[in-house]
Amino acid sequence: MVPFDYSEIVYLEADINYTIFHFYNGKKSISPTTLKKNADKENLQHFLRIHRSFLLNPFHIIGLRRNGKKISVQMTDGTELEVSRRRKPLVKHLKKQIPVSIV
Repeated sequence: MVPFDYSEIVYLEADINYTIFHFYNGKKSISPTTLKKNADKENLQHFLRIHRSFLLNPFHIIGLRRNGKKISVQMTDGTELEVSRRRKPLVKHLKKQIPVSIV
């Protein structure tokens, strides 16, 4: 994998034993390690786990969307990612920490 600036990562997505890095410029990069191993890296400690398949960069969150009982997070690259039931308390805490719009 080519070296990159961690602030350019919008989110990481799990794909079995691989991790897909999604960047702000729309590019993707695949890592041959699990999402859990990537989450343990020092440079990614501040990223948020909203689902077993997603790890988000909090600096790229622009809003939250509520649809009934479901909550999704809107990212700067236009992606909307659903929050798992068990991670909803984290997002509710996030609303207090980061100025995001709720739709």
